[in-house]
Amino acid sequence: MTSPDTFDEVDPANMQINAVEGFHLGGTRYTVSFELSDDDEEFFRSYVLDVDMGASLTYTIRQQIEDTIMTHASLSRDRHVVLEIGGLMHDLTPDGDSVTPLPEGTLRRLFHLDDGSQYVVGDDGVGYVRAEGGVWQLVPDPGDQPALRDIHGPNPNMIHACGTGGTLLRLRGTAWEGGGSARDQREFTTLEVTAEGHIYLGGPEGLALALRGDELIELTAPENDFFSIRSFKGQRYWSDANWGLNVQKGDSIVPLRELRHAFQMHASPEKLVIAGWKEIFVFDGENWDGFQLGYDGNIFLNRLDMADYGG
Repeated sequence: MTSPDTFDEVDPANMQINAVEGFHLGGTRYTVSFELSDDDEEFFRSYVLDVDMGASLTYTIRQQIEDTIMTHASLSRDRHVVLEIGGLMHDLTPDGDSVTPLPEGTLRRLFHLDDGSQYVVGDDGVGYVRAEGGVWQLVPDPGDQPALRDIHGPNPNMIHACGTGGTLLRLRGTAWEGGGSARDQREFTTLEVTAEGHIYLGGPEGLALALRGDELIELTAPENDFFSIRSFKGQRYWSDANWGLNVQKGDSIVPLRELRHAFQMHASPEKLVIAGWKEIFVFDGENWDGFQLGYDGNIFLNRLDMADYGG
């Protein structure tokens, strides 16, 4: 059998699908990003889709990239920021699309605030920050080159990043400073910072911590690999790669729904959107919905029967 020379020559049955991010834009509209790759990981193609989850499930392709999308952020209904592997930052706007190379480090995670501020971090302690309407500014390595896994904060003065070796940093302008020692040398993969300044940190094998002022509390949690922490409608949710979605009750993390795999999460006032393996799950605090991404030579979407996912 002849080996394929291009992406389009790969048998669709040999394509792997990985959801990356999902955002609720209001009403029945969402944006999602996902990657297709062959079994041998020689060929890659990624998409950003504008999805309408109305009575009929429809989509339009907003962007196609012949490589890997590391992460994306939807700033509004018609403005998106997309990080392509290799530090290429794409701006998708109504006035046209553009791309800006960000050459330092291996960038992995995007975060944005409602005021339009945008942040991205990655390996070697490197980050970039951009104010609304501004240009990307480098945040250099603080000195020990940690791999930064996540970045979050409720406002520009409380942005923190976490990563390997117990790294917890606070952003001051375009420089990192110690964000308060977590006194734990394990790897942090995710964090959430509250308006009160409390910091919640998650990682592999049930690592779940709360840093409240000078008090570090180890939370009771299942021994799963936590991937994202997000508050929504007064509850704090923890996704994990091994089982699904958990909810925090006091100082315990309690299993909520077996989605099988739950990765990045993003919340609007009305919906919590969770990226699964090749699924996008939507939760309004009581009811569940979602869809699965498919590829048979063309992209297709199927609405999920949530009874198959812990219902």
